[in-house]
Amino acid sequence: MNWSRIALASLLAVIACVGCGPFRGTRPLRPALELRENLVYEDGGLRLQTPCEQLEAERLESGRMQVHAAFSNERNYTAECQIKVKFNDSTGRVIEDSGWMPLLMPRREVTSFTYTSLTDKAQDFVVLLRQAR
Repeated sequence: MNWSRIALASLLAVIACVGCGPFRGTRPLRPALELRENLVYEDGGLRLQTPCEQLEAERLESGRMQVHAAFSNERNYTAECQIKVKFNDSTGRVIEDSGWMPLLMPRREVTSFTYTSLTDKAQDFVVLLRQAR
């Protein structure tokens, strides 16, 4: 038997096992931006090119929450974006997610957006905006 091959195989097995331990991050994970803000731009350039002029929510008589937003398109062309609204309950858990919807913003105009929750359990909201994909 070739002892050098056995020794090499054993060494490789030990090295492989050392890398199998649990991951230890070097810094703590930061809380998600969605937990701290009511408006999240998923593409950084949108913050300057389509600033939010209005963002508010109101409680309807039915108990459902209605979100109103207005974005100003500072570009010289139509901004093709997608928008999503998430509603959270009193514990912060997402109870409704609208999914991505198209939002076209004509050049140099303010575009309004309104969305209403399906349930009266919504206590907070997050609006997400990104470039159309």
